[in-house]
Amino acid sequence: MAAPTICMGQYLFRRIKQLGTEHILGVPGDFNLTLLDEIYNVSGLKWIGCCNELNGAYAADGYTRIKGSPAVLVTTYAVGELSAMNGVAGAYAEHAGMIHIVGMPARSMQKARAMLHHTMKANMDHATYIHMAAPIRETHAYLMDDKIMAEEIDRTIVACVRSRLPVYIYVPVDAVQVQLDAKRLETPLDVGVHNGDGKIEDQIVSSILSLIEKASDPVILADVLTVRHGGRELARELAELTQFASYSTPLSKGVIDETLPYYNGLYNGKVSFPGVAEAIEHSDLVLNLGPLLSDSNTGGFTREIKDDYLVLLGHDSCQVKDQKFYGVHFLPILKKLVTELKANPQKYNLPRPQKAPRTETPVLNDLKSGEIKQSYVWQRLGRFLRKDDILLVESGTAQFGMPDATFPPNVKLITQTFWSSIGFTVGACFGALIAAKELKYAGRVVLIVGEGSLQMTVQEIGSYIRYGFKPIIFVINNNGYAIERAIHGPEQGYNDVSMMWDYQKMLGFFGAREDTGVKAKSRATKTVEELEAVLKDDDFASGNSIQLCEIFMDTFDYPWRLTEQIAISRARTKRDADKLTAASGEA
Repeated sequence: MAAPTICMGQYLFRRIKQLGTEHILGVPGDFNLTLLDEIYNVSGLKWIGCCNELNGAYAADGYTRIKGSPAVLVTTYAVGELSAMNGVAGAYAEHAGMIHIVGMPARSMQKARAMLHHTMKANMDHATYIHMAAPIRETHAYLMDDKIMAEEIDRTIVACVRSRLPVYIYVPVDAVQVQLDAKRLETPLDVGVHNGDGKIEDQIVSSILSLIEKASDPVILADVLTVRHGGRELARELAELTQFASYSTPLSKGVIDETLPYYNGLYNGKVSFPGVAEAIEHSDLVLNLGPLLSDSNTGGFTREIKDDYLVLLGHDSCQVKDQKFYGVHFLPILKKLVTELKANPQKYNLPRPQKAPRTETPVLNDLKSGEIKQSYVWQRLGRFLRKDDILLVESGTAQFGMPDATFPPNVKLITQTFWSSIGFTVGACFGALIAAKELKYAGRVVLIVGEGSLQMTVQEIGSYIRYGFKPIIFVINNNGYAIERAIHGPEQGYNDVSMMWDYQKMLGFFGAREDTGVKAKSRATKTVEELEAVLKDDDFASGNSIQLCEIFMDTFDYPWRLTEQIAISRARTKRDADKLTAASGEA
């Protein structure tokens, strides 16, 4: 009796379904159409069409951040995969790995180097675009050989889940119906994170425990890769067990419940509220989890934590004071650390509340009337949020303003402070909505986006409505690219955008109107009184229908964090230039 087989297309999508994925994102194209057919042959999988491939990649990123497992994006050869590349690169930079499946020409056409549409010249190597994507993926599978297709699919999926980085699977049209061993699907993939040497793990844990035992003023700094690599709940458990003063960063805001007495604020180097940087930088033990040390996540590289007091647990290395352990992932270590502390709290004098009073968040501007100001709006929007909300904050003034707010418990933040691709959140919101649906998530989805960013990727608002989603959308209308104006050229025309768009008619244009039966409401606010009326409106806040609030603000009004970080960057640039001048003079 012949061994049972299954076509490659179904094998691929069944493996993906085993990850818990319920929706496949993408854009159809002639080289992926027969592959897309196989989605409909896998029970529990549904196709979700995106308006374009870039937005699809953004959506995959947003889905991954909320679901905690990789999204799947399907595009076509060349034009589709290249359009998605910026979104995939952002997911690589910020560890929101997706499985990007690319439909390719038939293997015979590739081997003949046929001058097909989507190629660029005669005799072109059809793998050219595969090479282009090399820097923005963890690994890839190029399914040219029948004998190893199943192994290559499995290897690539496992690498994606473990690394939290994007991977590519390249599928020639004629490979879709290749028959593979169906029995392989009976063995689940091992996607757990494992370090090769358990003794090294134990050594690191032992050293950390010894430091905790001796420390008089320990703190926890939980950064964004803690969340990306599945350590969010462990970090929260560590904070609750120890009750050490605990901090987030701009990218990890919300990782620790900000209403708890041991949450002490957001650390961003010199771009922090008063008392925050001093408390961390004067601590005799900083447990730094999942760091991402980019300029905008460290206050323009003004973080000052000395190695003598640092335990750094990263995704590719760990550090205990001045001793570094390369190739070691923090997740198994954090699990062991929490287990030991939970088993022996008395030994480590836990819980151990902080000695100094909690650092309170200052109220920046308690406006009651008049023009809406940056110093007022972000903390006010923070008070609008509810427990369990998913919040998307766009690159620009919102990204630098929202850290001023205090979040309710369990708010999940999506922002892209590192990669900072304008327009990201509009697509990412679509993916977050899909993930929230799969998880049966109780909270609302709230999108805050500037009108300049919105104009980049606005089409995907139509997808929210098409698929019945009901986010609350705030459009910050301040007459162009405010963050760019703050950096350079405040009155230059290149920082302008079209001010002829009518955002009050946007939801209707995309399909939310009486004749389609989709309920929606849009409001414009130019004063504090008007904004307060919207934020206090129960219907607006309910999340029962898609809602839009346009907030008008002054063109040249910027959040203090943005202004401060720009000043730090300019000062560093001047110092570097002065040093070069002095060095050339001496020469």
